[in-house]
Amino acid sequence: MVLYVTIDTEPDCDTAWRRSSPLTFTSVTEGIPGLLRPLWDAHQIKPIYFVSPEVVRDDGCCRVLKSEISKGAVIGTHLHSEYIEPAVTIKDPAGAVSAEFPCYAHDTDTELAKIRNLTRLIEERLDFRPFWYRAARYGADIDTIHILRDLGYRFDSSVTPGIDWSGIGGPDHRKAPLQPYWISRDDLCKPASREESAGIMEYPVTVAGKRFGIAGRFLPDNWLFYRWLRPTHMSVLEQKGIIRELSRKYDNPELVLLFHSMEIMINKTPFVRNRLMQKRFLRNLEKIISFTS
Repeated sequence: MVLYVTIDTEPDCDTAWRRSSPLTFTSVTEGIPGLLRPLWDAHQIKPIYFVSPEVVRDDGCCRVLKSEISKGAVIGTHLHSEYIEPAVTIKDPAGAVSAEFPCYAHDTDTELAKIRNLTRLIEERLDFRPFWYRAARYGADIDTIHILRDLGYRFDSSVTPGIDWSGIGGPDHRKAPLQPYWISRDDLCKPASREESAGIMEYPVTVAGKRFGIAGRFLPDNWLFYRWLRPTHMSVLEQKGIIRELSRKYDNPELVLLFHSMEIMINKTPFVRNRLMQKRFLRNLEKIISFTS
């Protein structure tokens, strides 16, 4: 099997998901070199960092990310559309909550301009041409895919199979495949042959249905009740169950593990509140990486 370790790389937040105020980036400047890099080195991991606009504008973050690139890491584009021109809706990210689904918050021309501007910013600040994309809040649609193709991207990872975000203004991914696929020209969640595709390969985040077995059918349709390959809230046992299940269903499955950079830090999200929880997160992550090796 193949494991892709992907990190949505953003500023520190608080336990209510508000951006830190004043804006800080300890998960990047301290967490990546101090907590994650030793893990990557030990297991020969080449992570994909999907970077938001605020991160790329920070000098300290750029120094760390350039070092990561030199060690084999890949930089992807993570469009939090509130913070990049044109039509900036939040001029000062400090203390703000990111709530936009980029493909629905703006018309297609504006979305194109935002992705192009963030792409250029990454190139200028990190000397790296991104070819992976993940929309903030998984807010991509088929117009996004055509934009990515026209801008020279090769891969998208915005799809969360089985989850319907439309109740909060987002996309519906209930029909999306669990494994990578060439995206059809007219439907983000429909696979096609390479020749008949939109020219972008989708690497969906590994999400494998509801949690808690049969009882899961009666749980609310909330992302927390789905089975993600995500050490943030999923136990090692649950994640190993997903991997075994996909290994039975597919030959050589490709897995996409996801977490946010600030989730490894204490009190920078709702998920890690103390040193013990931080150690649990990192141990969880390492066990899953070891299990797929």
